[in-house]
Amino acid sequence: MTRKQGPPSQGWKTFLRNHTAGIASIDLFVVRTISFKLLYGLVILRHARRRLVSISVTHNPTAEWIAGQVTLGTKHRVT
Repeated sequence: MTRKQGPPSQGWKTFLRNHTAGIASIDLFVVRTISFKLLYGLVILRHARRRLVSISVTHNPTAEWIAGQVTLGTKHRVT
């Protein structure tokens, strides 16, 4: 098998640097309260300015709630 000769593709570091303005991280996590109930948190972080966009907490996450939080968190695009 022969390798395709051509310009090398960009590395991850270059890719991230070039696309930072359009990248956001979303994390859904669980927190146990002092009364052993579960709370679910959703954090959205924009990478361009390392800015916290949204923090939301609920006791019953549904697909609709998550979709709504993502929509609200990405609606105002400030870079």
